[in-house]
Amino acid sequence: MSSKVRNLVYIAMMATVIIILGNIPGIPLGFIPVPIVLQNLGIMLAGILLGANRGTLSVLLFLLLGMIFPAFSGGNNTIPVLMGPTAGYVISWIFVPLLIGIGLSKVPRKNFLLTFVVVWLAGVLFVDVLGAIWLAQATKMSLSAALWSNLTFIPGDTIKALLATLFSVNYSHVIAKVKE
Repeated sequence: MSSKVRNLVYIAMMATVIIILGNIPGIPLGFIPVPIVLQNLGIMLAGILLGANRGTLSVLLFLLLGMIFPAFSGGNNTIPVLMGPTAGYVISWIFVPLLIGIGLSKVPRKNFLLTFVVVWLAGVLFVDVLGAIWLAQATKMSLSAALWSNLTFIPGDTIKALLATLFSVNYSHVIAKVKE
């Protein structure tokens, strides 16, 4: 199989994983209109497995496919999601594989702590800050209230970042094959 075909298959498979994670129902919080979802784990894995360019392409493909059929938690499509209070989180997802891919290219893959820091900064902190900025604008809550409400996501998102990091460190030989 040519490298171009292999790259397309990897990108499509990662977009599929993200969509599958979106079929797992989100957990509504009640005090903000943003549920806890598993899709952001797929976004982190896109950067880890595919690197900056292909990981970002897989997220863009996921968003494109979401225009045709429900690809988000709760059975939503891309357009309504991008018009609602969760849009900041979703828009940030486009940049997460890019940031993780670039960050991981600068650290040894077997270094658990450095890998975790890169994944957490890009996949948790970056997403939550951009998401809070959008949430504040969309709901007319103060930015500080939106940021404080996002603290709810930190424990679960940190667990997802840990899982993604464990995958990255323990399966670095598989990842190296995917990156060939």
